[in-house]
Amino acid sequence: MEYGQLEAGQIVSSHSYRLDSALVSDFVKAVQDDSGTLFDAEGHELVPAMAVAALSIRGVVKDLRIPGGTLHVGQEFEFSGAVAVGQSVDCVATLAQNSVRGDWRFLVVDCKVSRENDAEVMKGKSTIMIPADLGPREMGQ
Repeated sequence: MEYGQLEAGQIVSSHSYRLDSALVSDFVKAVQDDSGTLFDAEGHELVPAMAVAALSIRGVVKDLRIPGGTLHVGQEFEFSGAVAVGQSVDCVATLAQNSVRGDWRFLVVDCKVSRENDAEVMKGKSTIMIPADLGPREMGQ
């Protein structure tokens, strides 16, 4: 990955996910969430909000091929809607900033997650620091 060639405004990740009960169960087990199942006013089971955020970030990490030695130094999420189990979401991440300071490259990525009907359910940003001199040899390529 040539991080220096990435430009602000560029879409760096785009994925769609169907949030089925198995995915929710796996997430709840992984984070050891024992708070119980949430339901909306109509009785639909809801996906934990952080499961939606985790999927969004997973796509970014995968598509940017984030190497070892990277620091995830900040994240902000704002949730504006819920996702019911069985719904699909689209996660799109856009590069907001790409800069080098000292020995580190800073990538700021804006994330947006929408339900099937284009209703936004989450937006946020994630800041990633990658060693600026990290070359192919250090990345195991």
